[in-house]
Amino acid sequence: MVRLKELESTDEQAFTAFERRYKAECGSEKIPSGLNSRNLTFAEFWREVNAMGRQETCPQGFVPAKYFLIIDNERIVGAINLRYKDNDAILTCAGHIGYGIAPWERGKGYATEGLRLCLLKAWHMGMDKVLLTTDLDNYASQRVISKNGGVYERDIADKKLFWFDTNADVLREYSAMAAVFCGDNLLLATVENIYGNSVLSLPKGHIEPGETPAQAAVRECREETGVTVSECEAISAATPFETRFMDHKGRKICKTITPVIFQIPDLRAVCPSEERIEKVSYMSIDSFLRECTYDNVKSVVDQAVRLLQR
Repeated sequence: MVRLKELESTDEQAFTAFERRYKAECGSEKIPSGLNSRNLTFAEFWREVNAMGRQETCPQGFVPAKYFLIIDNERIVGAINLRYKDNDAILTCAGHIGYGIAPWERGKGYATEGLRLCLLKAWHMGMDKVLLTTDLDNYASQRVISKNGGVYERDIADKKLFWFDTNADVLREYSAMAAVFCGDNLLLATVENIYGNSVLSLPKGHIEPGETPAQAAVRECREETGVTVSECEAISAATPFETRFMDHKGRKICKTITPVIFQIPDLRAVCPSEERIEKVSYMSIDSFLRECTYDNVKSVVDQAVRLLQR
């Protein structure tokens, strides 16, 4: 099965062998930067890849980029870069994605599948539009782009520009989340089984037709935890946030979640009734922030704490 894998220090032997063979067999074609075109040592190249991966360590004049090996059955067949910010060079020449497939692995669909997986990574990272460029006569790459739904925009200098709408096949959902605080330091939390993984979060669920976010949060809190809160105990709605994921059918889901903050005067008995809810408990805010699975939920709690302290 084809997959993308971030380069690790333990990949030195396999990557170095792949890189050397690639350069020996590619003839006069340009070596992609993702295949160590400047002939650095592996340690130097790995440090450079890690520096490029973060905005704060990215060299001046460059945009941050994620680097992936294209793997099939634990064998390296190529490499692909995802540049996840914009500048003039990205939008007129380089594009957001660049890749290279080993000469001996071409014609097997690896470029098409590698690009599909990279576009999915881009979508998960919040990139709604992705640009790819090719040389005017690079018909093989243009076919790969077309197979993945790229739309030709125009020629500029010696490049053809193609755009991808990563949201073209996305299903949109809307949910409410209940952030229920009791006293100065307790928060009602759930441990939920999601696709076989236990995640610590807050009660949440779909907003039904005709419901407000506050009404949905009240209902979901009751259904998931057994704790009844009322709309009059809601003190505010926190800033909605978006989460992107693949469901069990492999569909791309973009979910907008509106958190509603409640403050209750006393502890109320918990009684989870849904099978997927493994545990419900009141936790200290500090413990929740340390152990919560999702950064965006931690941000909700931080925002709620600031509101409660006013």
